[in-house]
Amino acid sequence: MRRDVTVRFLRNLQHEVIIGGHRLIADEPTALGGDDAGPGPQMLLVGALGA
Repeated sequence: MRRDVTVRFLRNLQHEVIIGGHRLIADEPTALGGDDAGPGPQMLLVGALGA
């Protein structure tokens, strides 16, 4: 099964990740300069690995 993955910059440290028909927002906490609009990339990776 093929799934296209698209990542695009939105603003500040925020990125939109589109996987198939699913849309995620990756961002950093305000303490790290982000807007805290979603989990950081590291947390998304940890979640994907199920750790």
